[in-house]
Amino acid sequence: MHRTDGRATTIDVTDLYLASYLLLNGCRLMKVECIPSGGVLSCSMTFSHITIPGLEDRFFDQSATVNLAHFRTAYNQINGHVHQAKKNYDRERRTAAREGDEA
Repeated sequence: MHRTDGRATTIDVTDLYLASYLLLNGCRLMKVECIPSGGVLSCSMTFSHITIPGLEDRFFDQSATVNLAHFRTAYNQINGHVHQAKKNYDRERRTAAREGDEA
């Protein structure tokens, strides 16, 4: 999705701090997707909100400010979503492997 000025209103991020900042500032977490990379499993999170371009600009130009206690809560929520996504991913892979063995 894009605003009238052409800037995206959805964003995919893997950075947990940026994800926490977006969540803290009212962006909606739409999905968490696991990405296998070598022997490591990463997660990409998709956020949606009209303010994403400005939030992203403030985050990367290091002018973002947050209430630390609220940021910690948002960070814990993001970690919980990532942990659950990885757990589900592992469960799905084990199930698929078992079904493949039975075939």
